[in-house]
Amino acid sequence: MGERAGQRARGRADERPVWLDARGLQRGFKEHGGRGIGTYVGALAEALDAEAAPGRVGMLVERGADLLQSVSPGRLVEVPRAVGRGRLATQLHQHVQLALWISARRPAAVHFPAQSDPAAFVAVPSIVTVHDVVLHRHGAWYARGDGVGARVAGARFRTMRLLERLAIARAARIVVPSRVTALEVAQTLGVPRAKLAVIPLAAAARFRASPAPGDDAVRARLHLPERYLLHTGGSDARKRLPELVAVFDALARDDRELALVLAGPVASGDGMVALRRAIDTAAARERIVLTGVVPDDDLPAVYRGARALVLATRHEGFGLPVLEAFACGVPVVATAADAVREVAADAALLVGVDEVGALQDALRRVLSDEDLARDLGAAGRARAAQFRWSVAAAETLTVYEQVSGERLR
Repeated sequence: MGERAGQRARGRADERPVWLDARGLQRGFKEHGGRGIGTYVGALAEALDAEAAPGRVGMLVERGADLLQSVSPGRLVEVPRAVGRGRLATQLHQHVQLALWISARRPAAVHFPAQSDPAAFVAVPSIVTVHDVVLHRHGAWYARGDGVGARVAGARFRTMRLLERLAIARAARIVVPSRVTALEVAQTLGVPRAKLAVIPLAAAARFRASPAPGDDAVRARLHLPERYLLHTGGSDARKRLPELVAVFDALARDDRELALVLAGPVASGDGMVALRRAIDTAAARERIVLTGVVPDDDLPAVYRGARALVLATRHEGFGLPVLEAFACGVPVVATAADAVREVAADAALLVGVDEVGALQDALRRVLSDEDLARDLGAAGRARAAQFRWSVAAAETLTVYEQVSGERLR
């Protein structure tokens, strides 16, 4: 071993690590399970574990919670759990207890991988990933009506957005997943362009087109039909699931075997009441399947069984389900929200973002034209191959090194 390599292996006494807040991977942490944030944290943590030198990047986890299986145990740094339950206790823990705990231990920097989770008053350099600005840019989509309860919820909503803005303003760097989101963060939150790092996400390695031996068993366990359209994600207003149900219901009149599978935490989203109403009034309601959150290892089988992934979204920060479907060779039919268009390029069949009804004709084309479906599947696989978590981890480490002044690999 050369002298320089030996010095690196031994490290310096004054070296300080950078910490990634990995609590989003732990069971029951907020509502990240089955959502893009949880997927992002898991894939990034695993990729950083492979890229960073031992001891140079740590992963924050809560004491007493299930520990992470996807990273080396030596990287885990246990933080205190919140005292009490509920939103107020969570916020007090986040912005007071956790901020003080991190500040007292003085890591070189800390990365909060979701804008909803940072400790706004932490006294060390911070990095925040902003996945989208939909709540800041389109808060009216999430209005809860009138009454005392709605006013309390509205006040809480505004307070949380204020804390997010403060954390983002105080951060040394902001990571965003797409050029579209970078532009929106700059315009909506006033973040200087020089402070932004665009680091696209990727589909995890388990998402691949070749069938796995357990695929049929997974789909049977979830009671999935033979022919189905798939939507993955939550039910918040921007996903427009009631409109998607209407599109499916129209298609189902002429296709008696077709079903719609909604995979993800739709039962807990803000749009669940409207979604349930749409399902209850649909003529083909018996062919709408709600799987709930699908385990990570089972999700590729759900994708591979679908005739198409369909998204009626009006706004995304990236659109990870698009890449997951692409990697599985599944055609994607979606509304052309700006970030979806950026990620999909010409590998998906897109309709105008305000033309949800046009999804019906687009889906009918994919379902009836095997050559089109095959071409879209091939284009999607090629597009997905352009995004890799190893690249995302390397670029994230570069941000860590720039902020911390430390060498981490």
